[in-house]
Amino acid sequence: MQNYFENAETMDLAKDMLGHSFTYKSNQGTFSGLIVETEAYLGPIDMASHSYNGRHTKANDPLYQAGGTIYIYSIHSWLDMDISIQKAGTPNGILIRALQPTAGLEQMELNRNRTGFEVTNGPAKWMSAFGITDKSLSGTMLNEQNFSFSDKKVQTPQSILATPRIGVKNKEPWTSKNMRFIVKGNPFVSKLPKRDMNLETYGWL
Repeated sequence: MQNYFENAETMDLAKDMLGHSFTYKSNQGTFSGLIVETEAYLGPIDMASHSYNGRHTKANDPLYQAGGTIYIYSIHSWLDMDISIQKAGTPNGILIRALQPTAGLEQMELNRNRTGFEVTNGPAKWMSAFGITDKSLSGTMLNEQNFSFSDKKVQTPQSILATPRIGVKNKEPWTSKNMRFIVKGNPFVSKLPKRDMNLETYGWL
């Protein structure tokens, strides 16, 4: 699986990850969802990246590891998760921004104290829904320990939209670049207006 995250351009992988399932096995049980929203971060050249200009710290070291390494980090009081992309030493990442739940929904709702699309329609929301409350699993590999990523797409998007990333301010030209990818119409996409939701197929073929 590691090769999947090393054998294509980061932007292409950010699109291709849509429709794959992401699973977490924890002491609360198994949580799983379909990836419906991602953002690409292009390492040292990308002003919005944690590794911009070659910044390398103990915290962001997972980005410098082999493709498929989990990188968990804090944004204010929330936790987000990137997957490292490309071979070790090239610190690109893809942020998993939103998931459509497929297993463990009841516990997710309890963890979030929410129901409906609000449970997992944002990067910190799905992390909280999955019961991830610290960074202890940062640096672990996908498909080796608690986290796994499906070999193949479980669902195929009808249409993929590319938009600017969310929350990247005052970093032109990077603020305006279309580096966020969503399953068009999927109601679990973050900040999606109700009028844009496809409640029949959720945007899948």
